[in-house]
Amino acid sequence: MSQASHTGDTHDLISPADLNAREEASAAEGATPLVIDVRGPKEYAAGHVRGALHIPASQIAKKLARIPRDRLVVTYCNMHHPGESRGERAAAILREYGYDARALNGGYSAWKDAGLRVEEASAAG
Repeated sequence: MSQASHTGDTHDLISPADLNAREEASAAEGATPLVIDVRGPKEYAAGHVRGALHIPASQIAKKLARIPRDRLVVTYCNMHHPGESRGERAAAILREYGYDARALNGGYSAWKDAGLRVEEASAAG
């Protein structure tokens, strides 16, 4: 019934720079975008966008009650398969449920490579 299997349209993606700018601009209003890491637990623990909520892609539809509908939701993964990534699929599912959702273009590595805020596991035990 849905045609969400065709993702990757540019309006379905947000660049790291655009997300960062939206976060900074909306921080004073208290309506910053909600960032969701849809990777697995080990990937999230190794490093993630600072402040990102962790909901694995397979759990998105089951965790809708945790996701507010009144602000932009940005999902991300490692985006190894652009057009078919977990982040894009999760954003498509959220859009089907009426959310304003986009996937982070380039995923976690693009965010980190842009020098933006991350939380990483400490190398020292």
